[in-house]
Amino acid sequence: MSLEHYNAELASIDMEIARLAQLCGIQMLQPGVAEAVLRNDSSLCNSTNPLAWEKLRGLLVLHYHVVAENAAADGVDAAAETLRQALQSVSARMRPQQQ
Repeated sequence: MSLEHYNAELASIDMEIARLAQLCGIQMLQPGVAEAVLRNDSSLCNSTNPLAWEKLRGLLVLHYHVVAENAAADGVDAAAETLRQALQSVSARMRPQQQ
């Protein structure tokens, strides 16, 4: 797969993760939050939304799978760049909603 494909795939996954995190009332970029989501620790949610929580958790697992696949195919540096670009894209798109 090409770098552009990984960029688009991760940006799409991460955009949905950001939307679901908002629904659950959690800050995904805070230290330890992603790990807590992977451990299925829903106590950090500020609102109860089991459907959003399960989808969020599943997409986070998918996110890590895509990053690992990218690293295996193109190397760790390329995967890190893809991740940086996806995070930058999502941050830019989410900014207007965080007033």
